Amino acid sequence: MEIFANRVNEADRVFMEFVGMISDVLSDDNAPEALRHQVLQLAVVFTCSINQLSPGAYFLRRDLFPCIAKVITSPDTQRFTFEASLLLSILANFHKSDAAKLNPYLQRIGATQDTELMRKICWAAGFALDAAVKAYQEISDDSIPTFTKSVGALFTSLLPDRALAMQPLDLPREILKTQPIEATVSLLPVFEFLFFNPLFPRVLVDMIHKPSDSKQSALVPPLAYNILSLSSYVLTHASSSASPRTLAYANLAMNTLLVMSENAYIMSVFCKPTSSKEAIRLCRQRLPLLPVPSPTRAPICALLDCCVLWLRHNLHKRLEVYTFTTCIWACHRIIWYLQKARMRLEYDWLELWKAVVDLLGFLSGKLDSLVTTGGIERLVQESIRLLDLALRRADLFLPTPTAVHEFIYEVVRSSAVIGKQTLLLQSLGQPTSVDRGASLRSDSVSEALSRVLATTAYYEGKLASADTRSAKDAFRTVSKDIDQNGLHSAHDVDDTDPPKHAEDVVSIIRVACTDGLALMT
Repeated sequence: MEIFANRVNEADRVFMEFVGMISDVLSDDNAPEALRHQVLQLAVVFTCSINQLSPGAYFLRRDLFPCIAKVITSPDTQRFTFEASLLLSILANFHKSDAAKLNPYLQRIGATQDTELMRKICWAAGFALDAAVKAYQEISDDSIPTFTKSVGALFTSLLPDRALAMQPLDLPREILKTQPIEATVSLLPVFEFLFFNPLFPRVLVDMIHKPSDSKQSALVPPLAYNILSLSSYVLTHASSSASPRTLAYANLAMNTLLVMSENAYIMSVFCKPTSSKEAIRLCRQRLPLLPVPSPTRAPICALLDCCVLWLRHNLHKRLEVYTFTTCIWACHRIIWYLQKARMRLEYDWLELWKAVVDLLGFLSGKLDSLVTTGGIERLVQESIRLLDLALRRADLFLPTPTAVHEFIYEVVRSSAVIGKQTLLLQSLGQPTSVDRGASLRSDSVSEALSRVLATTAYYEGKLASADTRSAKDAFRTVSKDIDQNGLHSAHDVDDTDPPKHAEDVVSIIRVACTDGLALMT
């Protein structure tokens, strides 16, 4: 502060004049566009440089939201929306965890009804996230093979210099060190508006089918789809480098997906089949690959695929427990919405069931060697709740009898893993805890686990009495019993909407400031 103000007692005057200058220039329609852009960039560089240091408090004394919004919505300066929305999100995150009620930018983001402002932010973020997706794809072409592409690849591989040069599917960690690119920071203002503003989700999904204003915009998928595409890459490769930066973006992406899954309007749109012209490109750069999607499947399937990718590829000793729990919450919320709406979703559900069971198996088998900051008990509890809800309502949201049979068989096949969760929860439990909420949660999970185990025991009894000798015989026996007697696990479920778990993400701000500064220099 002495460097900027010469003397500490002059700091208030100098910094308030600085903030006032930024406000005046950005608000001035008569100021040259180049000058307004330079001042905007100066504000971004300054706020990103000081991050959470005390000089940032001067930006809370004078509300810059009107002039930032003016830059975004003005035809002369709307091309600077990326920088303006970044500045807004950095200001909104200043000491958010301890001074959120005093932050005017958070209040403005939550209260604004300026849909033009929101559309411009979606437009700019769409371009930025599309660039981030393409950066992953440039490292390795993971597009779904077509007949023409397959024939071309075959002939290419027969060339002498290419015969031994097949590109591996699992990419080396070194290649991914620069991913995601800095433009991914554009997801932060999108999350802020999604989380705080009740109108923004409608604007976001309404833009899916809105005609583009320009040929350039028409080449970029809608922002809602780009969020799903980028999330698939970020979540697939998050633990590849295990850097705090990649994990911070993975946490932001997963929380964005959770907010979307907890919004009824977004879910109503995402659960409808979409046109193949507006494809969502999901990551196919690590084995095992996801099944090839139908060109007209509902976007919510892509969201579930993102969750499957996270569950599959991030089971490491240094476990990101909170992001795993957020993932399970998102899956639970989607299934809850589908069963309540009596909507049978065409999706490769078996991939999800296997991923959840593998998570439980990993937790019960590796507990002693895991490096975490806690939360394992909650993760196990929420995973059990997810299986319990799915078992009790399987006939309401699974698309076909075969899908129901596969689910029940997978649960029965995994009965040993599920049975271990009883001992795991007992070892993690804290009977001396005075947290009444934790105690009630533990009781309800015990009931849920008992129902799941009762289901597995019932069908294991059927298999024992049928004297099955192969997996096919076992599947046939389970399927026959379900067809004749219905689901043994079907029980009434309370129709009250479960509590929303989405939380504000405060851990991303340091990464956002670093990437914002890199983009400006």
